[in-house]
Amino acid sequence: MTKPLETPKELAERLGLPVTNIRYLIREDMLDHIYTAPGQRNPKIPSGAWEKYVSQFTVKALKPEPRRASQEMGPDK
Repeated sequence: MTKPLETPKELAERLGLPVTNIRYLIREDMLDHIYTAPGQRNPKIPSGAWEKYVSQFTVKALKPEPRRASQEMGPDK
C-alpha cells in the first residue's frame, strides 16, 4: 500500500534524487504539493504527483532526418 502523502525527503529517497531537487520543483510550482502547516511550511507530495511531473515535462525525441549520400561522405570527400 502506498502512502497518500510523502515528504520531499521520502520522495527523494524513493527516487534516488537529492532532496534539494525535489524542494526546487516544489518552490517553482512544477511538482504538485500541499502544505500541512500555516505559512507555506512542511510541504507534502500527493501520490501520483511525480508521475504527472514526468509525463508533463518529458521532451519527446525527434525522428532524425534521412541523410543524403553527399552528407555521409563528410567535407573531405
